[in-house]
This record gives sequence, C-alpha cells and structure tokens, in this order.
Amino acid sequence: MGYDYARKLGRLSALTEAQIESLQLHRRVLRGEISSKEAANLRTPDPVKIGTYHRVLDQALRNLQSAIWTVIVGLDLGFVRAEELKRLIEVLPSNFEPDEAHQEELLDVIRAIVRRVVIE
Repeated sequence: MGYDYARKLGRLSALTEAQIESLQLHRRVLRGEISSKEAANLRTPDPVKIGTYHRVLDQALRNLQSAIWTVIVGLDLGFVRAEELKRLIEVLPSNFEPDEAHQEELLDVIRAIVRRVVIE
C-alpha cells in the first residue's frame, strides 16, 4: 500500500503514523529488500535506533492483533454485523492501492460500510 494512502487510512485507525511506517518498512524487511537496521535508518522524519524501531513495530503488531480481537468481541456481543463486515472485506481492492483519483471515493465507501458494521 502506498504510504500516503496508508496515512489516510491510519487517521481512522488506532495506529500512529510511526507504527504504520514501521509496518510498511517491516514488509520490506520480510521480503528481504532491506535489513531491520536499514529500516530503522529509513524512519522519518529522522532515523531511529534499532531498538526504537522494534519497539514501535511490536506495538503496531500488538495493536493489529488487538483490533482483530476487538472485532471478535463486537461480533460476540452483537454490536458488529457479520454480513456488513464480510461486505467491507469484499469491497476492498485486492491490491489495496487505488490510484489517487479513486482513493477518496473508496474511503467514502469504506466509511459508509464501517458505520453500518457497528450497531450503535
């Protein structure tokens, strides 16, 4: 996913910009494109120490796991509509990198479905 688009989505999530950036860099580490040390040096606006990079990455991964468990609790308690959640997943593009012109349009669709997923 492009970093700018991830930042737009991130503003709607519980992840910080540093966590999103660390997750994106971690994808590159997993693909063997860069090392963890290089990932730490690529953090913006300034490079961070390797320990800081891993701490932020660990926080981000825990937040992602927590978000999934939160959805499961919402389903169990009846506050999350399973069918709308399935629809949300189906509407997301497979590569999740829409061109600039379609980013806001896709975000609007996602926002509308997210509002219907959660029963208020």
